[in-house]
Amino acid sequence: MGFEAVVFDLDGTLIDSVPDVANAVNVMLAKRGRRTLSADEVRLMVGEGARVMLERAFAATGGPANDVEDAMRDYLAAYSARPVADTVPYPGVVAALERLTARGVKLGVCTNKNEAVTRLVLDSLGLSRLLTAVTGGDTFPYCKPDGRHVTGTLERMGVRGRAAYVGDSETDMAAARDARLPVIAVAFGYSKGGVENLGADRVIGHYDDLDSALAGLADAECRPQPVT
Repeated sequence: MGFEAVVFDLDGTLIDSVPDVANAVNVMLAKRGRRTLSADEVRLMVGEGARVMLERAFAATGGPANDVEDAMRDYLAAYSARPVADTVPYPGVVAALERLTARGVKLGVCTNKNEAVTRLVLDSLGLSRLLTAVTGGDTFPYCKPDGRHVTGTLERMGVRGRAAYVGDSETDMAAARDARLPVIAVAFGYSKGGVENLGADRVIGHYDDLDSALAGLADAECRPQPVT
């Protein structure tokens, strides 16, 4: 396939987690006497880490809060208590990851979600067994869209060769570009502006198409470029 490793985003890329994320956000909001948010509202708030998401939730329900740190603890506690009640991997994810690992490709997750909660979700869904490394938004002093979040993940995976990135959002595309990796976008994720506007090297509509997309990327990278 031409790649030693593939790094994946999590929410909106490997899993549809909005129902459980929204539940935890609403537990936190209700504790503060604020209105609850719909799953569609929360879907537009995810992707840049829990703190940014909570700030957006506060803005949508009456304005900034004075207890952001306490709100974060309440959110993480609610999420940890109910991490995968309604969260599922997207169709074809498990089979695609198993195919890649069977070929010796190392797999990692690089997400802006809190690392401890990320590991809890991955363990609960049975996906951890397929991953070489997992990093969250609090793993390093920097996170996506900073490309060092991606390259730091690759370092933890022990990867020195060619790698590709798979994500669903503007944040993912920016991080992959900053890390100088080819990038595949999934068409079914949480992109706010439409997947066609992300500028990905390839777009897939189902994980059955991942192998061919990776092969196409590898072939394009190896093909000599015309002299201009």
